Amino acid sequence: MTVNDDILLAPLETPPAYVAVVDRLRRAIALGVVLPGERLPSERTLAESLGVSRVTVREALRIMQGERLLVTKRGSGGTVVASAATSPEAICADGDYQVQVREAFEFRLAVEGMAARLAAERGTPAEIADLLACQDALRVSSGVDEFRRVDSAFHLAIARMSRNSMLRRAVEEARAAAFAWLDLRNFEVFHDSSIRGHEAIIEAIERQAPDAAAEAMAAHIGEARTEVLTALAHIAEGQD
Repeated sequence: MTVNDDILLAPLETPPAYVAVVDRLRRAIALGVVLPGERLPSERTLAESLGVSRVTVREALRIMQGERLLVTKRGSGGTVVASAATSPEAICADGDYQVQVREAFEFRLAVEGMAARLAAERGTPAEIADLLACQDALRVSSGVDEFRRVDSAFHLAIARMSRNSMLRRAVEEARAAAFAWLDLRNFEVFHDSSIRGHEAIIEAIERQAPDAAAEAMAAHIGEARTEVLTALAHIAEGQD
């Protein structure tokens, strides 16, 4: 098969609809859209909003319950995100996980650097005020779950400021892939370094300095990558 045939004639991979629902819910959890202990929308709401059947939603929830990402409570409790959505055992059982995380951070360096560059060119005063509000919330955040939500809000706000829908989706995908294990990290170390990194990014965006914004984002993601991979290595050593 030639290169052109790979593009035109390669077999299509069409996963079942429930796989797409699982991916959407996993991404929401990884990005902190839904935090541990919080309740998901009802099956009916999910089905109507996502344009799938309730049977499809039910199968997706069943799979995620098997992965210990979700817990169904009796009565009116509904389905909630598990308190430990990712375990050290689950990470270490996958020998390629560190490779996946490294690739995710390389992807982040590519797409979030450009997002920051465009944000410095296209961001409005109101959007910069939103970044400052995220930074204030980050400073007073008191736990990993709260941090996860605010940190994602900051980075996704910059992606929206880029005015590029493809770039925004790429940033969302990259962050979800990189931080699916976020509950396991050393909160204080990540908290402090994130505040410093965000401050440099905001300052460059406020000055409408695209090069400086891209460089500040690259430095921030590079430091986060080092912290994440170091933490993963320590977890792996503890499982030996």
